[in-house]
Amino acid sequence: MLMQGDMWSFLFFVLLFIFGPKLYMWQMMYKLETDLKKLEGYAKKSEAIVLKRISSKPTKEMKEKLNGFMDFFITEPVNLDPSGIINKLDFLLNESERKFEEFALEIDPKMKTNDLPAVMMGMKGALGARQIFKIVSHFIVMSKKTNNLQFAMILQMQLPMLMKIAKAQVKATRALANGIPIGDTIGPLVAASFKTKVGTEIVKDVVVSEEKIEGKKVFVMKSKGPESRLGQQGEAVKQVITKHKIDYIIAVDAAAKMEGEKTGTVSEGVGVPMGGVGVQRFKIEETITDKKVNVDAIIVKQGMVEASIPMKKDIYDSLGPVRDKIKHYVKKSKHKNILIVGVGNTAGASNTNAAVKESAGLLKKDWAAYDKKKKEEAEKTKKWWKG
Repeated sequence: MLMQGDMWSFLFFVLLFIFGPKLYMWQMMYKLETDLKKLEGYAKKSEAIVLKRISSKPTKEMKEKLNGFMDFFITEPVNLDPSGIINKLDFLLNESERKFEEFALEIDPKMKTNDLPAVMMGMKGALGARQIFKIVSHFIVMSKKTNNLQFAMILQMQLPMLMKIAKAQVKATRALANGIPIGDTIGPLVAASFKTKVGTEIVKDVVVSEEKIEGKKVFVMKSKGPESRLGQQGEAVKQVITKHKIDYIIAVDAAAKMEGEKTGTVSEGVGVPMGGVGVQRFKIEETITDKKVNVDAIIVKQGMVEASIPMKKDIYDSLGPVRDKIKHYVKKSKHKNILIVGVGNTAGASNTNAAVKESAGLLKKDWAAYDKKKKEEAEKTKKWWKG
């Protein structure tokens, strides 16, 4: 016969078994919905940055048009037969650029030509923040409808990273819309540091100039700045190789670091260090393989978030070491025709060596904010250890 204490324990166990998962689900959903409101706030803040970049006093019509465009999508091409998939992707990406340009001009038909790239890139940043909000919202609603605890648990585990990315998207949108260098700008900034003149716009939004480095003739390429642009560097490299019989390429880009690695670390390798969907990279690889062009790669390591937010001082300071490596490569090279390619978004990096000081000037406020945050975190850690 059960004692009274045992009965209460048994009853508590039964109630916990029945209502425990529901209580846990309720608690979890409350936390998820709280974070969802923050994500919605990030999305709205990103859109507000874009609107402010377009007009100091955006109208209700402007807001409605931008809000409607935030559902923009690109339909993936059929890949059952992979032959020709790169050309399909290239076409679709060009079409998306056309659509972004058309929409930006629809919001403000009087927009200046130099403002257009920044607004378009800012729109992409805002679109990223909105997509994260929509995806998280979708899974929260799905968890509620199905009462699926596993769904909610998976989302809860992924949410800290998604929150971090969404918060970074706000900073990225501000930087891209206002021409402030981001982490990914280090490649174009390095290239600009070697350029004494703007040069020729060999394809849309990509400039190339002939320079003297270590007493040798070297071609230097980057996307056209200081507006936020990526440019079709694959097509540009292809044309330069053919026109100038390039037999050696030095490519510089930002690259994701592993946790524990120091931001701004410089590493050397071979190949084409270029991200994205791969269209421009494919064009370069196809040409260098056909022409037997040697390719050395230099990367500046940074976190996934660091690549899209205003450039940190540690990344900017890698400029000197990267330049030294490039000079060393050029000096020891026996190749006749050399090309340096600064890969990445050229936000805030103009087209000559004046960009080095200009970019530093644009980043002063952000560097001060980073230092302040670092000191605050150090103080918190110090207090925590003291108890």
